[in-house]
Parts: sequence; structure tokens; C-alpha cells
Amino acid sequence: MKLPTLPSGLLAVFQKEWASYFNTPIGYVFSILYLFLSSFLFFYGLGEGSFWDRKVAGMEEYFVWTPLLFVVFIPAITMRLWSEEKKSGSLEILFTLPLSKWEIVGAKFLAAWAFLGFTVCLSASIPFSIWAFGDLDLGIVFAGYLGCILLGGAYISLGIFLSSFGKDQISSYILTVLVCLFFFLLGTQPVLKFFGGGPSAFAYLFALSSHFESFRLGILDLSDTLYFFSFISINLAGNVFFLRRNYP
Repeated sequence: MKLPTLPSGLLAVFQKEWASYFNTPIGYVFSILYLFLSSFLFFYGLGEGSFWDRKVAGMEEYFVWTPLLFVVFIPAITMRLWSEEKKSGSLEILFTLPLSKWEIVGAKFLAAWAFLGFTVCLSASIPFSIWAFGDLDLGIVFAGYLGCILLGGAYISLGIFLSSFGKDQISSYILTVLVCLFFFLLGTQPVLKFFGGGPSAFAYLFALSSHFESFRLGILDLSDTLYFFSFISINLAGNVFFLRRNYP
């Protein structure tokens, strides 16, 4: 039996986007800064509460910082996905490929998501280091990393969608940071207390941070997983709708 293969055009778009993260400084800058800051904040924190102060073989605090770092760093890998195509004039050429808008958007999303997953996996040296010195709960670590990948996918899908509105990379970056920060802050206690009552429950339901919390605590919740995939699907569908309307 012949196994199904990806269309050559779809694979070409994926490979082009994947290679761009290694052919330009942005990919290396993203990976190095993210790995450095995430490790530094986990081991040393901002003053008190560092890993050495807690003296506990756990990574819960690592996953506390991850959503905030994603808000800053993920827009850097999505800001160019459409705005750069517009600036270089390659958008029209891209749409001449025998691929649907869904396939093109999907290929771009998967390339960015794969690059993020690659970068996050490079931080695996942290749990292995902790495991060597203490009794680390690998189940919590696995759930936390899975949550990071799903949360990252949600931010990336939002970033790709917003990149199609931006005229250049800077405007796309700023817009994506602001919107990602909005979806993160919706689930924080100060915002929930400000809304109060019914609006608070509504805000909590749609906040990305609230659905990440269960993974941070080591809980694999099917409803939270479905929320992330639904969030991703809605953003990709919005991106496809925008492209079909503006580039028929």
C-alpha cells in the first residue's frame, strides 16, 4: 500500500517557511533569547523565589513564565509570515501555486509551530538537570510542555492572522503583542476581579492563560485541549477568509 504524501506545493511552502527561520537572524535570536530568559527566570527569578530558594525539584515556576515570554517572543516569528510577502511582492506568486488558501495558511502555521516546538524542546536540558539532582515528577513536566506547545500554537495562529493585516513587520509585531497580551490578561486575577460576576466567568472562559493553568499544574484536561485546537482553527479560518476576500 502506498502511503499518502503531502502535495509538493504544500511541502514547498512549509520548507520555505521552515528554512527562513534558519536563513535569517530572527530564528537564532528568538531561540537563544527565549532559552536564556526562560532558564534565567526559572533558576534565578526576579529577586526572591528562585529555584535555589525553593529547594524543590519541580518545574511549575518555569511554566509560570512561559506564557509571558510567548507574548513577547512568538510575535517575532509570525510578524513576517504575511507582511514580508506583501513587502517583497511574492504574495501574488505564492497564490499562483496549485494550492488552496487553506493549504498555504496551514503550511505557514505548521512551519512556525514546528519551529517553536523545536525551540521549546531545546529547553529539555532543564528537567534532565533537575532530575539528576532530585525526584522530579515527569508527569507534571510532560503536561507542562504539552501545554506550552498548545498555547504556542494558539499564539502563532493569532499572529499569522494578524500579520495579514499588517503593512510591515513592526506593525504586525506590535499588533500581535497587544492582542496576545489581551487574551493572556483576561484570565488573571486582577482582571477577573475588575469584571466580577458573569463578565468575569465569560472572560475566564476565553482567556488563554486560564486554559493553560491546568497543564501547568500537571493536569491533562480534554476541555482545555479542545479549546486550544478550536482557538487555532478559528484564527486559521479567519486568515483564510481574509485572504479569499482580499486576494480572490
